[in-house]
Amino acid sequence: MTRFEAFVARKENEAMRAALCPFRTRLDAPPSDAVRIGNDWTRRLFDGDFYVSEPRGPLPSTSLVFVQSKDGNTGAPNPMALGGGELDLHVVYEGLSRVAADAVLGGAQTVRGGNIVFSVWHPQLVALRAALGLPRHPIQIVATLRGLPFDDALIFNVPELRVVLLTIPSWVALLHAPLSERPWITPVVMRTPDDLPSAFERLRELGIQRISCVGGRTLAGQLIDTGVVDDVYLTTSAKPGGEPNTPLYRRPLGGRVVVQKDGTGADAGVRFEHVRLRS
Repeated sequence: MTRFEAFVARKENEAMRAALCPFRTRLDAPPSDAVRIGNDWTRRLFDGDFYVSEPRGPLPSTSLVFVQSKDGNTGAPNPMALGGGELDLHVVYEGLSRVAADAVLGGAQTVRGGNIVFSVWHPQLVALRAALGLPRHPIQIVATLRGLPFDDALIFNVPELRVVLLTIPSWVALLHAPLSERPWITPVVMRTPDDLPSAFERLRELGIQRISCVGGRTLAGQLIDTGVVDDVYLTTSAKPGGEPNTPLYRRPLGGRVVVQKDGTGADAGVRFEHVRLRS
């Protein structure tokens, strides 16, 4: 088996073996224009539909997906250590939040030197993605302002994956050789580090209508500040932890609370919340 095949087999096995305790809904108040996502299996575990937004204007529909500790920290070497639970990992984070996404966006620190591919793994979610008419794996978007080595990162070395590198002109020039060796990677160049709206317009031009962003928090803050984020899916653990003073955002998110759900069983005390930031 290749490195990628072994990775896929491990992730699918972990998803199928996970003990999943369903959420219970406390609030369900979707906007009239929300798109409902789900099948019988996800609706039983998530206790209803999962809501995503339609694209607006020239921008893709963009969401943030984060887990935080009970005391509000999102920084951790392994997000699972924050205690979001198995349902959050396998049904929300690696599931409903990206099953309808054309692309998943992560920062360079998230993918650096690791076995990382952003996709869905449980057979029920794979089937749901296929039913939505989408490719097996979303486009992988990696954002970096400082460059990163390509050779060790799985995400850059699988020709079957379509990858977009979101970066600035100086790094495109420095990465000319590894990019020329990997025609499946498309650079999208921001004129300046804060030129995210124009970059997201370019992503839409590439056919990317819906993006799920999974970190890190510095990138998430920039996306919120520039106004490209439509929805935030935030899971709060039942236990404290994480790196101190690492909230998702430096101010209260505001926006409209669309969904609130509570964990059950082994995930009792976990809380899931969907907040729509745009009107």
